[in-house]
Amino acid sequence: MDTQTEAAEAHPEPTNEAVQTDIGFGNQFRLELVKTILTLAPALLAFTIAFRPKLVQPDWEWLMWLGWIGLGLSTLGAMVNMYGWERFYLSYRDFKHNIPAGVAARKIITLWRRAGAVLQFGGFGGGVLAIAVFAAKNLDKLPLAKS
Repeated sequence: MDTQTEAAEAHPEPTNEAVQTDIGFGNQFRLELVKTILTLAPALLAFTIAFRPKLVQPDWEWLMWLGWIGLGLSTLGAMVNMYGWERFYLSYRDFKHNIPAGVAARKIITLWRRAGAVLQFGGFGGGVLAIAVFAAKNLDKLPLAKS
């Protein structure tokens, strides 16, 4: 028997059903997605503020403000979302001896968590879109580099 066959037998490939029902994998994916947006939103916010173009008379300047507000709300929503998941998992420990109270607490936590997720993803998408439209609208107004 060759080493490739031995390795395959020692670590068999998981089935599609096993992968699709793996809660740990799903939680890891969700966590990485939330963390990625939590990193990108403040980075874009800081970048667009720090390197704001020196346009003489920009068109639709309100879009830049809308973008900044959206990215700020996305950051806030991500923090609420992450904290909500923490509280959700801790509620199983905190209400171990009072299951009905735990179920009620998780319902409230889930409402906050979902509101944070909507704010996070909506703010990020709206913020990026507003900044992109502002940039596209004012692309021809950028000062040319002097040689």
